[in-house]
Amino acid sequence: MESSSGGGPHTGWAAIRPVLVAFLLVADAVVVAALGLSQKRGWVPPFIAFSVILVGLVWFEGWAVAHRHDDDR
Repeated sequence: MESSSGGGPHTGWAAIRPVLVAFLLVADAVVVAALGLSQKRGWVPPFIAFSVILVGLVWFEGWAVAHRHDDDR
């Protein structure tokens, strides 16, 4: 059954994935910056952990941008 809303074609997950990953990337960058700026006692282990996640998210963002047209037909 077709939708009668008259909207445009649906956006696939591959097209919106870079935006979703970018939100995660920004959130993690804020945490890394806050940990780096606060430097309270015990800040190094969480800083390293969130920095590793940040590097992974940067890679994932690059991959998501490169594959944003995977579900186009």
